[in-house]
Amino acid sequence: MTKKTKEKTSLDADVLIIGGGIGGLAAAINIKELSPETDVLLVDKQTIGWGGKANKGAGVLWVLAPGDDLDAFIDFHVRNIGIYLNDQDLLYAMARESYGAVKKLADWGVKVMRTPSGEPEVVHLPIGSSLTAADLDMMRPLRAKAVKAGVRTVDKTQVVELLKQDGRVTGAVGFDLLDGHFLVFNAKATVLANGDCDFGVMRMWAAACGDGIAAAYHAGAEMRNAEFGNFYDVINKATGVPCVFGFDFLYNAQGENISRRYIDGPQPDIPLSIILGMEKEIMEGRGPLYIDMGEYMKSMEGNAMVEWDRPLFKAHMEREMTKAHQYGPPPAQRVEVSLGFTGELSAVKVDRDMRTTVPGLWAIGDTSYAGSAWAGATEGPPGRLRGSGIMNAVLAAVMAGPSIARYAKEAAPVVADKGELARLKEAMLAPLNRKPGYAATEAIRSIGDAVVPVKYSARRSKDRLEEALSKIAKVRERIPELSANDPHGLCKCHEASFMVLCAEMGFRAALARTESRGWHYREDYPERDDENWLKWVIVKKGERGMAVSTEPVPIGNYKIKPGQSAATPDAVVDHGELVGVTPEMIDWWWVNMEKGYPLWEPNDHKSFVWEVPPPVGGYLGAIQIAEEKMGPMPAMKLRIRWDDPKECPIPVMYEHAIVASGIDEQGNVRAMILHQWEKSPRGSRMHSTMRFFGPVPPALPEIWKAHDKAEVSTFPTFLPDLYRLWQVVKDPAINRQCSLKVKSSRT
Repeated sequence: MTKKTKEKTSLDADVLIIGGGIGGLAAAINIKELSPETDVLLVDKQTIGWGGKANKGAGVLWVLAPGDDLDAFIDFHVRNIGIYLNDQDLLYAMARESYGAVKKLADWGVKVMRTPSGEPEVVHLPIGSSLTAADLDMMRPLRAKAVKAGVRTVDKTQVVELLKQDGRVTGAVGFDLLDGHFLVFNAKATVLANGDCDFGVMRMWAAACGDGIAAAYHAGAEMRNAEFGNFYDVINKATGVPCVFGFDFLYNAQGENISRRYIDGPQPDIPLSIILGMEKEIMEGRGPLYIDMGEYMKSMEGNAMVEWDRPLFKAHMEREMTKAHQYGPPPAQRVEVSLGFTGELSAVKVDRDMRTTVPGLWAIGDTSYAGSAWAGATEGPPGRLRGSGIMNAVLAAVMAGPSIARYAKEAAPVVADKGELARLKEAMLAPLNRKPGYAATEAIRSIGDAVVPVKYSARRSKDRLEEALSKIAKVRERIPELSANDPHGLCKCHEASFMVLCAEMGFRAALARTESRGWHYREDYPERDDENWLKWVIVKKGERGMAVSTEPVPIGNYKIKPGQSAATPDAVVDHGELVGVTPEMIDWWWVNMEKGYPLWEPNDHKSFVWEVPPPVGGYLGAIQIAEEKMGPMPAMKLRIRWDDPKECPIPVMYEHAIVASGIDEQGNVRAMILHQWEKSPRGSRMHSTMRFFGPVPPALPEIWKAHDKAEVSTFPTFLPDLYRLWQVVKDPAINRQCSLKVKSSRT
């Protein structure tokens, strides 16, 4: 047998942090600020300051900023994103502390976007929270800050197993990726900050293989919410690059807009319904699927994420565009899309101090995003809340710091058992000493065959979940055959073993949850079941494999409970007097909008077409497709039908009226606007009321009111002239005429 490793090396510390991404660096800095004398050791399998996921995305940070409505955001999140599986107390704490965490990042040297006064620059979102951003070099100043504070660092080291004595975690073992020698890390407190499991599918997140999740599981820690580790996004099929927020602009091969078919109203981020809808379109023969790039790019106009002064982010985007043009298909109005599976299984269960269920062990960031339960029944990250991945990592690091520092001061040092170390070393390095056997790349591909298909990870059923588990079992049985030729191959072997464990964990949790909720859909149990399933699914290592149980959500202790939520109040706008605009002009406008739609709101109106034109001499039943932008929301194509004011539940006060009903593909009314107007001394007075039928983002009513005011305020500037110009056209099929008078004059 050829000896391929050096003798082991042992390193001791008060606090061992495994993972040098943004969460690990933030935890190290925070602990040193709280307790400068604490010896902190930071270990990463990549290069600290360049590894991790934070610097490989858009660099946005979710935040509750001054001016945001904390209570409205929490209410919206629990009811529409977390679907009552949230730890609501932790969600409040995360939201409340987020703005301070952004300022702390800035104090640590990260280039956070700032206003001229020096405060973080934010964009307020309709859901009641905000976004800010940092440039993509955010990791380097954090590494410099950590090293200056006295944090020791070890790069290129794969941590595989945790050490335990007397029921508590006392460090970890791993190996050097460059020369393969065995390493022992003794520590009083250990922090897992080495990411979630993305199953090696999407190239941007390929390094997230479930290392810390597997280590925690084998140490006896509980997992929570593993059934929500099944994230998909819309991607450019040719390049594999995600089309973030592109889910609103999707079409099938027949040119039908499938976004309107499967998405119910404005969404904070991609909903599971469009994932299932895209699969349905393909399965029923209406593929391939496309994104309309014209609509998509229009939606990005004025987007602060693109316009902020972030040179590295812009350079990164330019490189991506260059590669897409060089190696992808020619630029086109329609670009073929598919689904990209990321997974994002982040199930290590932690409390509000980020402590796991095993003493001496903490887990932060993506390792415990779902397991912390603050986000509820959603994949995490992004948790249907873009920017929450980075912020969750930083917030968890800050929240964990005090308890870690206290524990490290109070706990007694422990020396690892030599016999146990010998056993761990032999098992860890075994693939290097095997004859050619099972290749890690083959194992990872086979795991992908089970986790990537929508039929296993999104459109679930008992039969399909059991089929997926049988695929995973075949891989698991061959894990002892894995072989490697060098330390990098050894790393892949262990990553394959981590992934197969995470895949089994996710499928077993999904099999246990016999309902549909949030990002978990069971075709055989398609309804939400609050009576039986206000519970978290818990997975733990048992004597004979994985043990699955449940834990009741303490919903009685929380403010927000299932049941009929309060109806969204009507949004009302009194436009006052429109000088020079007669009621007849406004009547004419509603059936001739295509003649001046961009003039009505030049900044926000993008396109207009009649799907069903108004009938000659009438208006009822006409349907328009209007593409427009409202406030911070991306441009949307709205399907609006003219309905009868006499059947409207909103009272009609003025002589003239029309009802604009926002409808879905099936004609169901999701919202309704009653516009009403009548003659005034100098023109017309006008009043508009929006009524919502269902939950909406908290800020949407105010956003709509501002949009409606902007629209109607333009009437005096263009409508009189436009109306007079068109009166020379006498053909009623071209220049439509219609009276919208519904009541007698009040004068």
